[in-house]
Amino acid sequence: MDIVRSFSNFVFGMGCMGCGRSSEWLDPWLCPACRDALVKEGRGPKHPNEDTLCLFPMQPLTRRLVHALKYGNISGMASYMVRRSSLRGQGDAAEFFGELARPFFFVPVPLHSSRFRERGYNQAERIASALASVTGGKVCRWLWRRSFRVSQTKLSRGQRALNVTGAFRANLPGELPPRGTVFIVDDVFTTGATTSACVSALGRDFPLPVKVCTLLYDEPASAVMDLVADLRMEWEVF
Repeated sequence: MDIVRSFSNFVFGMGCMGCGRSSEWLDPWLCPACRDALVKEGRGPKHPNEDTLCLFPMQPLTRRLVHALKYGNISGMASYMVRRSSLRGQGDAAEFFGELARPFFFVPVPLHSSRFRERGYNQAERIASALASVTGGKVCRWLWRRSFRVSQTKLSRGQRALNVTGAFRANLPGELPPRGTVFIVDDVFTTGATTSACVSALGRDFPLPVKVCTLLYDEPASAVMDLVADLRMEWEVF
């Protein structure tokens, strides 16, 4: 009976996206053990700087889930991860948000139109929507992308900054809210080149405080070169 069940689970996609094992208790993507591991990872959000919050560290499990969100057409993974982060309840992420002025405005890093056609959705926008749902905030499309050169994932720190220089433009409403906090939202924070370019696009005179929130924090290669090289190899072949 167990052999039949395992074969059925394999055929009909009942494998856990974390460990790969078949399970009758998926929710719908992780088995109970991997789900608990994800929640545990979320208890230690990362702060690359005082204005940036990353809900999870880059680990094999979280990397696989974001890979599924970004390349596997599983857009619901954004909400799944946000709701299992420490943003829920009294966790560290919730405390970070609790110290900031409301209302919250979540501005997703925009995709170039060619990328959007490939994927059918913007993963940063799905993350922004999940963050807004949990915090009572609002998604605001206040940026657009005017150019796309190459993916940031294979570039050095200096190359990343050059790659996104001038790539974004502001698309602000005629009248901005008088108060609140703006969050630039993306899937992964590594060097901060992309989100910094987005902040710059809003302009020096932008009247509201601007923060950054991403799902994952991937340590820059300059800090842990060997580890990141290994992780990136796994990312690319997953």
